[in-house]
Amino acid sequence: MRYSAFISYNHRDRKEASWLLKALESYRVPKRLHGQPSAVGILGSRLPPVFQDRAELAASSNLAESVRAALVESASLIIVCSPNGARSKWVNEEIRAFVAMGRRDRIQCLIIGGEPNAATLPDSDPELECLPPALFENGGTEPLASDIRPGKDGRAAARLKLLAGIMGVGYDELRQREASRRQRQLAIVAGASAIGFVVMAGLAVSAVLARNDAILQRDIARQKTMTAERTVEFVQSLFEVSDPSEAKGSQISALAILDKGAARIADSLGDEPSVKAELMTTLSNVYLGLGSLRKGDAIIRNSLRLQVDDPGVAARQLLALGNSETRQGEYAAAAKTFSRALLLARDSQRGNPALIAPILVGRGEARSAAEDTKGADADIRQALQADLATFGPRHPAVARDLEALGLNALAEDRLDDARSMFERALAIRIPVQGLAHPRVSENYNELGSIAYLQRDSPAAEALWSRALKSDELVLGPDHPDVAISINNVARVMLERRGFAEAWKLLVHARDISLRQRSATHDDLAFILGNLGLAERGLGQAAAATATLQAALVAAEIHKHRNRAPILADLADLACDQGVPVRGLALLDRAAPLMLEDYPDDPWRQAWVTNTRGKCLLAAGRRREGKAAIEASMADIRARWPKSTLFGALAEKRLQGTMTSAE
Repeated sequence: MRYSAFISYNHRDRKEASWLLKALESYRVPKRLHGQPSAVGILGSRLPPVFQDRAELAASSNLAESVRAALVESASLIIVCSPNGARSKWVNEEIRAFVAMGRRDRIQCLIIGGEPNAATLPDSDPELECLPPALFENGGTEPLASDIRPGKDGRAAARLKLLAGIMGVGYDELRQREASRRQRQLAIVAGASAIGFVVMAGLAVSAVLARNDAILQRDIARQKTMTAERTVEFVQSLFEVSDPSEAKGSQISALAILDKGAARIADSLGDEPSVKAELMTTLSNVYLGLGSLRKGDAIIRNSLRLQVDDPGVAARQLLALGNSETRQGEYAAAAKTFSRALLLARDSQRGNPALIAPILVGRGEARSAAEDTKGADADIRQALQADLATFGPRHPAVARDLEALGLNALAEDRLDDARSMFERALAIRIPVQGLAHPRVSENYNELGSIAYLQRDSPAAEALWSRALKSDELVLGPDHPDVAISINNVARVMLERRGFAEAWKLLVHARDISLRQRSATHDDLAFILGNLGLAERGLGQAAAATATLQAALVAAEIHKHRNRAPILADLADLACDQGVPVRGLALLDRAAPLMLEDYPDDPWRQAWVTNTRGKCLLAAGRRREGKAAIEASMADIRARWPKSTLFGALAEKRLQGTMTSAE
């Protein structure tokens, strides 16, 4: 849903409605609820926006189309109840429209004045009635109500009650969490009062610390040597098979050794936290590389519970955590984690300068994915300069920097610059690491995407197919990175209208991704978007709608470039299902996004116009619909032959305008 709630109110109650808007939109969803499904979609840190303002309505009995469209896109309807609201023609009309959509159970009330049921109770003044009569039409009962009149719930409790209704969670749960939050705030204030004392104590011991500096440096060097020796000793022990019957010749897998190591580490090294943290970080990185993303993430998070006093070790832990968060699509969190790691790596006494460049690249990739491309470019170029100075121009570390710059250029639609970066990275990796390397196939994948965006579908298909074969050979068929290659190959099949073969591939890609990644990872915007097209092509309209809605959730969280295409596909389905009002509302959202994300692809904007024409025909507005379809055909035909998915659909729609009566 586009809106978490629609606030219905009379203009005389605008002050209270504005307070309600701010109260709802400023609420931070408790972390425990993040990722849970709800009526507003998958819950994140904030709820979707709230619809409040509406244009002046004409003096007719019908709601303006924009208001009706907003009602369609709202998960809940909140009525600001007062005598003004009860008598408002438009408040009652908005209630009737929302009920007609089958969502009476998603209506809540906020009482700000008057008396509920005053119109029907004896000895009450009907003029004080605050509940709009439309609530009780056709057998309706009084909805859940929050009350901010003097002596009632109060604003804080009313806010939580409404939020609980919007999210579909218990009020008591939100109330208890809000109370805990306030207690934490008080604790912070109390803690701040002790800072002055700590500072004074710190000044008193500064002379002692200076005297002991030489001893400290000696101990640091000794500790690092001992940590390295214990780490090597422990790793060597993992390859010893205590029971020969467990070994099947040379068939001991890397994953089996890792699992054995993870189990042993969990139960040992309690008195050597730095060694344990180093090993857990290494294990986490290897699990992530093998595609066991959830296990790798769990290990590195568990390692952070250790009391590690070595900034260099802690920096490695945070670097691994940041990489894991990036793989899960948690880009804002990853950028913050990398920033913390950078401070530790730069520690003048016990940091790890060798980690600075990898941390900068990691933060740059996270920033780029979060649309901070300028910050990303600065981070990555700083890392590139450091790696060139340390390793020279032919080292894999330099290749990774170039790949990160290529991804950032791709995010800015600088396709030629992106292609140059990936080609330069390949020129480094292939001589050093060979063709059978995961990064090599990733680069072929990205080059395929660039070719596709530049309308060279044959080159894109060849590059994607090459990447898929390499991924399946090197990574195995169930690695999450393979899902990206599968999606790309399936997209070409879809465009040729090979729905059945594409559907099989995309179901596999979806399942791989969901096993190791969150349901809102940005890769799923493409995978689920394409799966929805395949399901629709196979005549599975209900499944396609559900799949595309899940794709839209992932796309909107990350402001993904697939937002507008998904909205257009959902609009197409809505109009097929006899709901052209919803279809047109979705297209109103798609149009500006398509222009923003695909400014150099005229067929994309034409496709929105073409789909709008179809929906206008479905709404009975035949003349407008025909004009829209005809106006869009030239750009679509210039991109898609009649035999392709989009070309065939456009020609079918045009044929429909010729056979339909005006």
